[in-house]
Amino acid sequence: MGSKVSTFEVILLIVGVAAAILGFHLINQVYSVEKEISWFMVIAIFNWLMLLVLFISLSLAVDVSKKQLEETKRLIEILEQKKGRRS
Repeated sequence: MGSKVSTFEVILLIVGVAAAILGFHLINQVYSVEKEISWFMVIAIFNWLMLLVLFISLSLAVDVSKKQLEETKRLIEILEQKKGRRS
């Protein structure tokens, strides 16, 4: 039972990958210029990692909600079939 990929998921994937690549590139570029890790660098890395965790969590939440919706639809179909047999 294949599920279709929604536009939101495609946009989420593109933005997530872009944030990962761009964030890594910018942090690496600043480190190349400064040649040391400052507190601002640590904060930037932490915020970048939190952003990646946020994108992953959002993706998982969308996937779980899709599965719950499919399961609810199946339960409704089963209940309607049982109701039809009783009548």
